Amino acid sequence: MRLPNGYGSVHKLPGKRRRPWRARVTTGWTEDKRQEYYTVGYYETRAEAMDALAEYGKNPIGEARDKTFGEIYEKWSKSKYPKLDRSTVNGYKAGWKRLQALEDAPIRYVKKSHLQEIIDKMDAEGLSRSTLEKTKTLAVILFSWAIGDEIVKTNHGSAVELPAVEKKEKETFSEPEARKIAKHGEAGDIWAGTVSILIYTGMRISEMLELTKFSVDREEWTIRGGLKTEAGRNRIVPIHPKIMPFIQYWLTQPGDRLITRDGRPISANYYRRYLYYPTLERLDVRRLNPHCTRHTFLTMLDKAKVTKKVQQELAGHASYKTTAEYTHPDIEVLREGIKAIP
Repeated sequence: MRLPNGYGSVHKLPGKRRRPWRARVTTGWTEDKRQEYYTVGYYETRAEAMDALAEYGKNPIGEARDKTFGEIYEKWSKSKYPKLDRSTVNGYKAGWKRLQALEDAPIRYVKKSHLQEIIDKMDAEGLSRSTLEKTKTLAVILFSWAIGDEIVKTNHGSAVELPAVEKKEKETFSEPEARKIAKHGEAGDIWAGTVSILIYTGMRISEMLELTKFSVDREEWTIRGGLKTEAGRNRIVPIHPKIMPFIQYWLTQPGDRLITRDGRPISANYYRRYLYYPTLERLDVRRLNPHCTRHTFLTMLDKAKVTKKVQQELAGHASYKTTAEYTHPDIEVLREGIKAIP
């Protein structure tokens, strides 16, 4: 049966092929009067090819069907990155560095196996679980974007399998290590002092670096801060005597933030790479990751037999009153918990 002019064509390709039937449409003419084609797809039967051609006729996406993985990423990132915080954007950019191997492939040709190969390679290189998760999440987002434009119908990112989570015992700094770090801070090593602040407040790096001088109550000598969870925001942490000199030092330094470098804010990545790990190496202390300072804080509270309720409030793991609702006894209970740490 002859198809109407401009409708497209279906024909069988030679040789043994799993999908020998090709459906295509003419999109234009070259300067030497040769036809230019857009291939709708390849199919096992003529009937499937005809159905695909008919569907294309109802919704002729045209060149959008050939949008590459990279083009989808560019379109999505330009739209979304300005609305996301820096940490989230950096996570997605790190994931894209891996997925970028597929940037020139039309997204409709990217399958689960292609994505899985990238994830498996990352796992073999020993990259963190969170990095693998962020990369998979980005793939899911890009396929969702393409589905929204009806370029693809299946989200192959969702099918990617991540390695099983291995439960590891949480490492902490030993008491001698914590004392050693504090001793170097007292001797004038300002960055050792910041590691002690992490250990004796239970703050994450990003939380500590977001503190401003107004985060410190100089009458009660407490720190108000926190970022990650609703329970963690604006929690009150009394300043332990061992880190009081470090806090007082930073209060005299230039800049609006409490901890800065020459008065300028420090990013979490910069602190981790150029200040935290080099400090541990300089002090000949085990290279534990920054989150271990938080585990150390909670372990010290537990060893000091501080109640679970106080531990939760100090760590920001439980809902509690806002600063305005804290009464003096409330703060005193937290202060006693902090002072219990040797």
